[in-house]
Amino acid sequence: MSDLPGATGEGAGQPAAIPPKPLGENPVLKFFLRPRILLMTLAVWSILGVLTQVFTRSPIFLDNHDVEIDGALAGLALSWQGIPLAALYLYASRDPQQYRQVFWVALIAQISAVAANLYHWGNGDFSIESIIIPGAVAAGLAALVFLHLFERRQPGHAGDQELTGG
Repeated sequence: MSDLPGATGEGAGQPAAIPPKPLGENPVLKFFLRPRILLMTLAVWSILGVLTQVFTRSPIFLDNHDVEIDGALAGLALSWQGIPLAALYLYASRDPQQYRQVFWVALIAQISAVAANLYHWGNGDFSIESIIIPGAVAAGLAALVFLHLFERRQPGHAGDQELTGG
């Protein structure tokens, strides 16, 4: 027998397996699950979506190769709908607990963004290279919002308040 703590019986000389950390203990995930940080991240992503619609001749954002977006309702395609979402996220970030319902809007927005990317890729409107980053970021944000909405809360849960350093 070994004198090491926890060493009993067979395999006592082997180091004990370290159990994996729960998701809530991951420092990066814990940071992004803070309600105010999550809302600010959603706002930045919405503003980036608007910039994509503004700079239509940029290879970084949207390069339409001088092809005209045309049709009776084509103006809706680049209508800067990210502005009201960004404003909503920024407004709600003032008091995330009071405006908790905004996370449901965010979840719906991100899931619809993933669906739209997959639809347009499947329809041949965009190449896979054009939807990888927006689809992956939208899916990641949807996962963060989902985790935030459905994490177990206890009275006085530390995740409900912002860290103030003290």
